[in-house]
Amino acid sequence: MISNIVSRDKLVIFCNYIIDYGLLAIIFFIPLIFDYSLSSSYNVFDLYKAIIFRVILVFILLGFTAKIFINGWLAYRGGAKIFLLAGLMLASFFISSLFSLYPAQSFWGSFLRQQGFYNFFNYLLFFVLLILNVENFKQIRRLIIAASVSASLAAIYGLVQYFSLDPFVWSESANGRIFSSLGQPNFFGHWLIMVLPLSFYVFIFLAKKFLTRFLAGLAIFLQLACLVFTYSRAAWLGWFGSMIFLIMVWLFYKRFKKIAWGLMGLILIGLMLLIGLNIISPARGDYNSIGLVNRLKSIADFKGGSSKMRLYYLAAAAEEIKQADYLRLLLGYGPETLAEVFMKYYRIDWGVYEAISTFPDRAHNWLFDQILALGFLGLSVNLIFYIYFIYRAAVFLRARQKFEANDWLLIFLSASLVAYSINNLFSFSLFTVLVYLYLILGIGWLIINYRQKAKILKIPLTALSKLLILVALVLVSAVFIYTNNINQARAEIYYVKALKSLRAADCQAVINNLGKVMDLSPNTLYYQENYLFLILNCFSEIKDGNMLERIKSFDNKKSYAILHNLARLYGLSGFYLDKDYYPLADKIFNDLITSFPYFPALYEDFGKQKIMQADYKGAIEIFNQGIKILPPLDHPYLNDQHRWQVALVAVRLHEAAGQAYFKIKDYDLALDYYEKGLKLDLFRATLYKDIADIYYVQGQLDKAISWNKRGLMLNPNDYNWPLALSLLYRDKKDLPRAKKYLAEALKLVPNHKRQITNKFKITKPKRYIYFRYW
Repeated sequence: MISNIVSRDKLVIFCNYIIDYGLLAIIFFIPLIFDYSLSSSYNVFDLYKAIIFRVILVFILLGFTAKIFINGWLAYRGGAKIFLLAGLMLASFFISSLFSLYPAQSFWGSFLRQQGFYNFFNYLLFFVLLILNVENFKQIRRLIIAASVSASLAAIYGLVQYFSLDPFVWSESANGRIFSSLGQPNFFGHWLIMVLPLSFYVFIFLAKKFLTRFLAGLAIFLQLACLVFTYSRAAWLGWFGSMIFLIMVWLFYKRFKKIAWGLMGLILIGLMLLIGLNIISPARGDYNSIGLVNRLKSIADFKGGSSKMRLYYLAAAAEEIKQADYLRLLLGYGPETLAEVFMKYYRIDWGVYEAISTFPDRAHNWLFDQILALGFLGLSVNLIFYIYFIYRAAVFLRARQKFEANDWLLIFLSASLVAYSINNLFSFSLFTVLVYLYLILGIGWLIINYRQKAKILKIPLTALSKLLILVALVLVSAVFIYTNNINQARAEIYYVKALKSLRAADCQAVINNLGKVMDLSPNTLYYQENYLFLILNCFSEIKDGNMLERIKSFDNKKSYAILHNLARLYGLSGFYLDKDYYPLADKIFNDLITSFPYFPALYEDFGKQKIMQADYKGAIEIFNQGIKILPPLDHPYLNDQHRWQVALVAVRLHEAAGQAYFKIKDYDLALDYYEKGLKLDLFRATLYKDIADIYYVQGQLDKAISWNKRGLMLNPNDYNWPLALSLLYRDKKDLPRAKKYLAEALKLVPNHKRQITNKFKITKPKRYIYFRYW
């Protein structure tokens, strides 16, 4: 009997170890995890964070279940309302996912954001397991210290990025903003402002010795420095708000009410002055600079930059809510579907203040995002949950005449929530921030109820029933770990292999790897979209009937990207296989242009298809429509980066229109379009070849030679230029120069000597045309 009790106690202790260290592992490691090997795709940061979080959570759940079955009871504090409200939030999320535009994506989450019902369920499970298993302040302090240390390590890596010492090469680095292990400056800043109040709490209340206080102070310094270097304005505002909150609480606690109200008045007057001055003399930042002063100035600049885009997003969200039907108002469009909602609001001006042809998948405002994704039902349930939490916290603090260190922790946690809330008036949260949100809510709930007596819930199950439930839970967990975590990671690995194979021009490997991706993750919309996109580059290699059937099955999808790429595939099929595919492509392109009239890529690809159909006049009309919808390059709010992006699109459209004019032998207009393109991009080599071709067919060989020489200056390692010059000089009967340039071409590609020599031997040289993928 005694031995059974001892062994049972040991099992409970072992379960507690699993739970405690699992919680610590989540708090410490999740923010730091990323996989650089996935850098060729877009899921370097959050994919493995989410997978590892879910796997650890499964082990915590199994340990917790085993513990309560061994004990025969479950203890909790604070009543059952919090669990009921959490359940209602989960139910509203599930219902919105069920009636979503894309139910599968809403349930599992999008590839890039990972914020579907599946992860939301895990956030709430984490919250529940936290409040049911953390039993004392020693555990709470360890969690807070783990969070602060994790943020400090992330901050060190952030400073490594700032001082250009990063061993990894990131596309974001070129922007001059640090992002550490979170992948994006705004998300890094958002996370830091939630951890900083906890770090201050460690410094003030937990660090007693000189060394620990020094290290805690250093941690705060590192985190603050990184917050500055994220240049995230929403995070700065959140941090400022959290500090004001802490100062006001301290002043009221110390009975300095007049000073507190005076400070509040000064802040309000200051804000009113800033708004008034901005109306009289609007602030305008330098849109090509990321400096600290410029970012501060741009906070009040609502006429340009990303601040202007936020206003566009909010206007689009308000318009969508205004015209939504009753079902969408009640239940929303579903989590992770808002990109499809915002697309239709894209206008020409969006390409001025943001990268051309880009659109958001969030409104960048918590209130609008909740309404659009979850409807007013989801918004109401979320608000009730948070209001109930705030109410219980306020009741707890008002009952305390003198705050102890543990009571102050609730105030510092509240400061984190203030920072989170202010930030999300202008932005949104992703994986790491949401894990920490439920960490803060969970710890806050524990503090609110730590003085209450624990309620005991008996578990009246037989030993056999408990064993069967535990075994079933283990099996279900194993299946979920394998199918929705391991397979998700494997799919991403094969997707990266497909991208690398494409760069190596190994189309068979691309096709094979994409097939494995689709087998492992068939419901991921991102993979479906990019499956089509990558297959476009390997169209000539498609011989598998199953693959063709899979492509045809995408015809029923509503996604813009799938429909766009499907239209391109039908166009290629019409050119290579059967002209009956052309009408299918025409219909999709016309429908897309009707729905999304301001996306230049639609006009570019549709026009190229018309060239393949030999409908050159139709192509010219489409290309000109595309040129008309481009943002003006002289727009005063267009920064250099966005101007360059618009110019690239304009160059391609002008060149394509010129090629269509060339086909109908209108050489003057073809030359006019080529020259317009060249004014925008002097380094586009194909334009030099296009112009040379015009002069060649007009018999102006000297001009054709001159333009080919310019192309050779731009691309001295491309054998096609000296080969073209060799053919032109041969046509002029200048054999010494013809042989000279032929020798240059052979020197660049010695392995292709026979093919090049055969070209040279042709009696009447063919005009060399660059191969262009349509």
